[in-house]
Amino acid sequence: MPRKGHSSDPKRNHLCWRIFIIIWRNSCGSYGMNGSNISGVLLDLSGTLYSGDERIEGTRKCLAALRERNIAFRFLTNTTTKSLEEIAAKLDALEIEVEIDWILTPLAAARERLMVDGFKTAALFMANPVKKDLGDIIETEDDPDVVIMGDLSDQFDYATLNRAFRLLAKGSAFYALAKNRCFESGGELSLDLGPFIEALSYASRKEPVCLGKPSPGFFQHAIKELNLPPENIAVIGDDLETDVLGAMDCGLKGILVRTGKYNEELLRNSPRSPDAVIDSIEELPSLLFAGST
Repeated sequence: MPRKGHSSDPKRNHLCWRIFIIIWRNSCGSYGMNGSNISGVLLDLSGTLYSGDERIEGTRKCLAALRERNIAFRFLTNTTTKSLEEIAAKLDALEIEVEIDWILTPLAAARERLMVDGFKTAALFMANPVKKDLGDIIETEDDPDVVIMGDLSDQFDYATLNRAFRLLAKGSAFYALAKNRCFESGGELSLDLGPFIEALSYASRKEPVCLGKPSPGFFQHAIKELNLPPENIAVIGDDLETDVLGAMDCGLKGILVRTGKYNEELLRNSPRSPDAVIDSIEELPSLLFAGST
């Protein structure tokens, strides 16, 4: 017999436990994360530091606090609609001071992977300004070694996808610069590169090599940049799957921000929890430096 005041219904007990966890998460925010162990930070860009053409409040203060505390940081982005120079120019326009070498994109990972695989020719499905970030690869759609898919935004159409599909069907290898489901800009969600990659993968029966987040290789490259143990590095982003859980799979700390494309329902239903959840980038210094003098 169940004790008085206790339910014998396992579904009800599970629901009560989930409600308790959600209330606890929202009240304590940090999930018990020890920020004093963090000596390096990897920051997502879109949805974390800016939304559309607006800088998210607290970004400059956060970066100043990291510099003051000698916390090394880099910017880790899956953006493939802009070249490295264009990304740096956008951050400069938003008055976010950065070193261009501190911006890590999937294009750098692609250059390294091309050398490892020994590929010399590629069909490049991406914005023209981005192509130069790939280095000396020869662009061709005449029997290329590899098809490399970036984000073409509004230029994605049936004819473009069909060109890529036919090359894959004829035997070209398949690289995807990223596989994000969606992105946020100016308060609206839009399809990202991932849905188009999935369509090509389904049609061609080929699994792409993913070069951006959450690829372990991309995170490993960032870890080498900071030259720190993974457990002493925190990744901050608005994408639970790509930024946060991807980082945690590689031994880094994952911090989710409630800005950009943050989705409360996705977090609530996730079988895994971030190391921390904060309202915005403005709260990061308080989380990392709590209790320090």
